[in-house]
Amino acid sequence: MIKGIAVAYIHTPNKKLADFYENTLGLKKGYGDETWQAFDTKEGSKFALDYISYPSSTVQKQSIMISFAVDDVKAAVEELSKKGVRFYPDNDKTKTIFDVGPSLVATFEDPDGNFVQLSQQKQW
Repeated sequence: MIKGIAVAYIHTPNKKLADFYENTLGLKKGYGDETWQAFDTKEGSKFALDYISYPSSTVQKQSIMISFAVDDVKAAVEELSKKGVRFYPDNDKTKTIFDVGPSLVATFEDPDGNFVQLSQQKQW
């Protein structure tokens, strides 16, 4: 089901933070809009900034998010729900999967209360 990490990202209201990652760490900016700035990497997982505003949601209060790549997010939600995984918000499967531009995502909590995502890249 899980193929790897699709993206690790930081929730932040600070759009200038992208300049640090670009100018200081040398990461090249990739896709970006008013709510998201991805960075191109040659190998491994992707990295991005998710620009939030306040008040932030329960999920956004966690500063770093790991998003696991899956082929079919709906099937993964169904399978994990049967195993007792609680999805945000409130385990309502009709509102669990969100369209966030290039991906469909579903967020859940692990047993320690950490939010983690499943991410299915859309076909273009």
